Amino acid sequence: MAWCVKKKLQYCCCGFGVLFVIVGVTLIPIVDYIVRKEIEKTVILKEGNLLYNTWRDLPIPIYMQFYMFDLTNPEEVKRGAKPDVVERGPYTYIEKRIKYDVIHNSNGTVTYKQNRTFHFAPEMSVGPESDRFISPNPVFWSLITALKWEEPVISKIISYVTALTEEDVFMNRTVKELLWGYQDRALHIAKGLAPDWFYTDIAGYFINKNATNDGVYTIFTGENDITKLGHIDQYNGSRYLTCWSSKWANMINGTDATINPPFAKKSRVSYAFASDICRSIEGIYAEEVTDSHGFTLWRYTAPDSYVANATVNPDNKGFCTPNCLDKGLINVSNCQTIDFFHIPVAISLPHFYLGAEKYQKAVIGMRPNKEEHQTIIDAEPNIGWVLRAAKRIQINLYMQPIEGFDTTSGITPVFLPVLWLNESAVIDEKNAKMLQNMLFTPLKVVHVMEIVLISGGSLLVVVSLIYIICKRQKRKWAQKDINSDTSHLISNGSSHT
Repeated sequence: MAWCVKKKLQYCCCGFGVLFVIVGVTLIPIVDYIVRKEIEKTVILKEGNLLYNTWRDLPIPIYMQFYMFDLTNPEEVKRGAKPDVVERGPYTYIEKRIKYDVIHNSNGTVTYKQNRTFHFAPEMSVGPESDRFISPNPVFWSLITALKWEEPVISKIISYVTALTEEDVFMNRTVKELLWGYQDRALHIAKGLAPDWFYTDIAGYFINKNATNDGVYTIFTGENDITKLGHIDQYNGSRYLTCWSSKWANMINGTDATINPPFAKKSRVSYAFASDICRSIEGIYAEEVTDSHGFTLWRYTAPDSYVANATVNPDNKGFCTPNCLDKGLINVSNCQTIDFFHIPVAISLPHFYLGAEKYQKAVIGMRPNKEEHQTIIDAEPNIGWVLRAAKRIQINLYMQPIEGFDTTSGITPVFLPVLWLNESAVIDEKNAKMLQNMLFTPLKVVHVMEIVLISGGSLLVVVSLIYIICKRQKRKWAQKDINSDTSHLISNGSSHT
């Protein structure tokens, strides 16, 4: 009777083990489906959702760091010498983004503006905003470069005001003036003479960027199609820009680089639109990284084709306005203006990283470095949120001899770096814990349960089978011993007889 009970117990253990394995394996697709649906509900841009308020009022600290280039030999450059610059930075600003005028549309999109404010952080900077730097004069170069394109009356005004105010090739300005603007004497006089053409007398590389919005965005909420979450449907009421020469170059692709569709695949190309350089940037999967909070993130970087010249990458021909530049430089003069005049500016990665060697060697002080100068986006692949990012761009002003202006006659044509910026964001401890507790921990618990069920069930089956096999083997050996003893007794009995 006891033997029958033990046997039933063995088979029951084995049966429960098989059941646990089946339940664990079955749970994988079921739980994955449930988890996907819960994540979709969580990340779609709908009022009341877990991440909606986070998207609307981004709590993650964003830092805008500027590294300024100080020209040490301006007079020699006027006589044809190679520019020698010294980098100094960072000058750090804390950036705050708040979305407003938010309108949810009936077609699964939401329209909004985003206010961006910058506050100087002296404790995170190498010096005050009053630090001074010698750099190219953007007003001078914008005006004299425009001479051959403008109407005769405007050309005369430009020639008059530049001569009257003795505008120079270079200027000595503070960090605050270079970035956020200063009143330019030449523009002030020109504004009085031709207000229809000169509507402002303020110049600066980031004028109208502080405490303002960069346009009207309409993006997909993900309610109708989760694969379009965060993708820009329209920017300023259009799906295309107008500053480039091809339809492909003018396309507005991807997101604003803060939110992406969930459930990423490594083969998927991620696009991000950057309004300050008037183009979309392609991002491809580079590697898997772990941040300081223990999150496993996928790193995206721009491919070499992004900075390739038009010969290597014909798609980039659309950015050849008015002319094609070599690898690593993009002319954005159509995107950056002072009054109605285009600033002769080209953007690159810092220190001409990934750029043509001729640009790097044309300026003394360039030290391109991948770790410091590449642009990266680190996104959590399940929810699609960007938890760490660094956008790095260098502003270069083109200088060349201009007929009629003696101060430029000896200059060797060169793209002279003015500054480079690092706009970075990293999820803070508070929001990391929120994501951990409300999203990632439940996911881990579910997966641990699956592993425990499958592993425990498998172990129970294996142990039960081993126990049954051992018991059977013991019984075989015992039976063999009994048969041997019986044969021996029978043999002995026969010999006595």
